[in-house]
Amino acid sequence: MDTFWNQSWRKISPERLTTYIQSFDLSPDPIIEYLHSRGVTTVCDAGCGCGIYALKLASNGFIVSGFDISSDAVRIALKLINTASYHAELKSASVLSTGYPDGQFDCVLSRDVLDHMHKKDAQAAITELFRITKPGGILLFTADSLDEEYETEDHIVNSDGDYIFASGKWEGMVFHPYSTAELQKMLPKASSHRIEQEGDEILVTVKKPA
Repeated sequence: MDTFWNQSWRKISPERLTTYIQSFDLSPDPIIEYLHSRGVTTVCDAGCGCGIYALKLASNGFIVSGFDISSDAVRIALKLINTASYHAELKSASVLSTGYPDGQFDCVLSRDVLDHMHKKDAQAAITELFRITKPGGILLFTADSLDEEYETEDHIVNSDGDYIFASGKWEGMVFHPYSTAELQKMLPKASSHRIEQEGDEILVTVKKPA
């Protein structure tokens, strides 16, 4: 996973990135509105990528930290956020070992990250992200449905249901297409949770006991 994403961010087209950033809507979305309704102040963007959602969080009043496995992505993200005159504490780290203390954040948010890991690693990542969530806080993550293009590119599917791409445009990438029932079994037993599917995206909200 880290090799694929490091290479992807290192090779990304500046024009493609600029187009994506310019088209991104920074106004509040349902996730932002939900976090405001819960009185969230501190948010960790776990797998921040180019930093566009970290910027969205900062521009909507949150105190933002975050990380990405790719140091190139973190560099791009910091430049984006600083250029926009906002602030976020970003670093290079893995979702399997974030380096944050227990219970640091009101909310830990991870968008389209866990479904790009082997299932066994995603399970460990949920445990790690739940650890750095404050008691009474929220772990929130998304997962995408299987892209039709993933089916057509050369891949194997292992016994856990992970799609592993050994050649072609997605060479080195992993994707796991989750069902809501499968995700429910992976969540911390002591938590309350909500799993919603809208279109091709599954949104999982996990509340940590106070």
